[in-house]
Amino acid sequence: MSAALEAFNPNPTLGALLIGVLGGCVLYGVSTMQVYMYYQRFPDDHRIMKFFVMFIWIAEGTHVGAIANTLYTLCIIDYGHPERLLERPPREEPLVAPTQVRAAHLPAVQLFFSYRILILSRSRIIPYLMTVISLIRFALGTSLFAVGLNVTSVTEFGTKWQWLGIAMWGLSAVEDMTITSTLVYLLMIQRKNVHRSTTAFLDKIIMWSIETGLLTSSFSLTTVILYHTMPNNYIWVAFSTLEARMFANSLYASLNSRATLRDMQGTSRNLNFSASGLNTTRSISFFKPFSAASKARKVANPEDTITVDVQVTSDRDSLQNLNSQKVPGIEMDAT
Repeated sequence: MSAALEAFNPNPTLGALLIGVLGGCVLYGVSTMQVYMYYQRFPDDHRIMKFFVMFIWIAEGTHVGAIANTLYTLCIIDYGHPERLLERPPREEPLVAPTQVRAAHLPAVQLFFSYRILILSRSRIIPYLMTVISLIRFALGTSLFAVGLNVTSVTEFGTKWQWLGIAMWGLSAVEDMTITSTLVYLLMIQRKNVHRSTTAFLDKIIMWSIETGLLTSSFSLTTVILYHTMPNNYIWVAFSTLEARMFANSLYASLNSRATLRDMQGTSRNLNFSASGLNTTRSISFFKPFSAASKARKVANPEDTITVDVQVTSDRDSLQNLNSQKVPGIEMDAT
């Protein structure tokens, strides 16, 4: 046995990569289950949304397969040659391919949440800013892939081009925290303009937004810190793999939560929060995937939205004032 092999410590390289692959496979299984539930529960969603969900799921599978192929190459094909972990040209390193796959589908997921901000808010500044950041992230990921095809070793790649990876993951964390804080802020504003009995529904959405946003942004921050401090091992690869699965699962959970929220109220279509009194109903739309006949931000298909029916007690003058008020980012129909 060579001295290099005896001195080799596989824990921060092969061990970390193995943990990332196993964790990624488990989370991909969760994603597959959520995708199946989505197609079963929401057959009337627009085909664009269905195609988007399928695209993310296929990209996820490709990413997991590429990372698993990396593990097989390093553990089996390169067995007994630990020096190849860092000295192999990146173009021969199967770890380069997942970079491009990841660069494609993670910005797409964040664009979905940017679209949700556009629905809730009248302002287009933040959604457009998030779109620009997503495009920059895609360009950085593509640049990493192109650089990896031309440098002579993984060590050179990490030394000269590390800033590309730091910029990409740093932007990811900033974008994710911005999206989360904006969604929570907008929902908190809407919370002040609805009936008291509806706040429990909004509180649930706010908590889900915070939980998923903190989870994904924490993984992005951890990845960029590890890549900056320890670029010559694969601990950051493990977190990057898990981060990609977290983003996809947050998308699927967001879509499937429509059914969960309806089930919470024991109804098949609408979430009804009612207070006894005058027979007056206001419909508030919170979730609005692409609708087949949507026009001027109107949803034609009732299956494409979650509706909260709130009955309020008031006199006639108060009712007229209530119906004349418009809540930004929320569609209301008074009857």
